[in-house]
Amino acid sequence: MLLRTLCICAVLWLWAPGVLAEEVPQANGGEAIRLFLDCQRGCDGTYLRRELTFVSFVRDPADSDVHLLITRQSSASGSEYLLSFLGQGSFEGFGQALRYNSSNAQTDHERRVGMLRLIKLGLVPYVVQSPYADGLNVVWTAPAAAEVAVRPGSTAGKDPWNYWVYTTEFGTELKAQERREDDQIWGSMWASRTTEAWRMGYGMDHRFRQRDFEFEDGSTFEDISRSSGIYGFAIKSFGEHWGVGGGLRARSSTFRNLERGYRVAGALEYNVFPYSESSLRALTTGYFVGAMRLNYEEPTVFGVLTEDRANHGAWIDYTVKQPWGDASVELEVEQFLEDTDLYRVELSGELDYRLTRGLTVRLWADAALVRDQIYLPASGLSDEDVLLGRRALDTGFETRVGLSLRYRFGSIYNSAVNVRLRNRGFTNIF
Repeated sequence: MLLRTLCICAVLWLWAPGVLAEEVPQANGGEAIRLFLDCQRGCDGTYLRRELTFVSFVRDPADSDVHLLITRQSSASGSEYLLSFLGQGSFEGFGQALRYNSSNAQTDHERRVGMLRLIKLGLVPYVVQSPYADGLNVVWTAPAAAEVAVRPGSTAGKDPWNYWVYTTEFGTELKAQERREDDQIWGSMWASRTTEAWRMGYGMDHRFRQRDFEFEDGSTFEDISRSSGIYGFAIKSFGEHWGVGGGLRARSSTFRNLERGYRVAGALEYNVFPYSESSLRALTTGYFVGAMRLNYEEPTVFGVLTEDRANHGAWIDYTVKQPWGDASVELEVEQFLEDTDLYRVELSGELDYRLTRGLTVRLWADAALVRDQIYLPASGLSDEDVLLGRRALDTGFETRVGLSLRYRFGSIYNSAVNVRLRNRGFTNIF
C-alpha cells in the first residue's frame, strides 16, 4: 500500500545535495537503478538522460533493473503514451503500466516535461528499494478545482467543444537554382471527435506543385501537378472487439488521371484482442464494400472518360510491441465487383528483433500483385512523365525488401549527454 501511495502522490522529488553533487555510481555493484529506455517514437532521449540523474542508463535490456517500454497511439486530441515498467533481475515479475495523455496544443517541451514527471512516478517503487531511497522525499500538491481534467463521459464539467478538435495547416516551399525551380503550395483543414463510443471526422486538402527546367539549348519545360480532396467518416464501437464505420470522399489527382472521383463505403472490423491493448498488440480482420463515380482527365485504357465502379475487400493485420522488439504483418485483398479479373493483393511485414545482447536484426518487405489500374490513360506516358514521376506507371507488381543487422558492444552504460557539434556535418565531403 505504501508503494502505491508513493506512485499516486509523488509529484516533485527533492534529492539530497550530496547525491546531486556526485556522479551516479556505474559499477556492477553500484547503488543506482539501471534503466533501459525503449522508446521508438515521441521521446526526447537526450532530455530524459539529462534529467533522470538518479538512475544509470544502460544500452541493453539484459543489463537493466528496469526495462521501460514506451508505446504511442493517437488519441482524441493528441497522443496517448503507454509506459510499461518491466522489472528485470532482482525485480523480475515486478512491473506496472502508466498512461500519459498529451494534447496537440502542447509544445514539445511541455510534452517531455509531462512524460518525465510520469516516468519519475513509475520509478518510485524501484528506487525506494535501493540505497537511493535515503535521498527521496515526496511532496503532494493538491490541484486547483479549475485544473482538474474532465474526461470523456465525466459529469465533473461540460466540454464546450463537445470533444471536437479542429486543425488547419497551410504551407509553401520555394526552391530555386539557376536552371531549375520547384514551388509547392499546400493546405488542409480537418476536424475529429473521438470518444469510447464513436470516432468521426471530416476534412479537406489541396496541394499544387510547379517545376520549371531550362535545358542546355535554352528550351524550357514546365510540369504542374495538383491534388485535392474532401472526406467524412463515422465509426461506431461495439464493445472491446468490434467496430463498424461508413464514410464518403471526393478526390482529384493529376497523378492518377482523375479529374473528379466520388466514393461512398462501409466497413466492419474485429479485433481478437481488446482495443484497449492496441498500443501493445492487435490482431484485426475486416471487410469493406464501396461504390465510386470516376471522371478522368483523359480516356483510360478501357476507352472511357466516366464510369461507375464498385469494389470490396478484406484484410487481416497483426501488430505486436514487446520488450524483445516489435513486429507487424498485413494481408489485404481488393477486387472490383463487376469485373473479378481486376484486383489487387498486398502482403507487407516488418520485424525488429533483439536476438541477443547488443545484436538486433530488422527485416521489412512489401509485395503487391497489381491488376486494378483502371485509371491509366490510353495515350500512354511520355518520357517526361516517367522521368519526373508525373503519372502512375503501368505495372503488374510492386516489391520492396530490406535487411539490416546492428551490433553494439562495449560499455553497458549510456547516461552521459553531450550534444556538442551534433549533426553539423563538418566532416562531410561535398
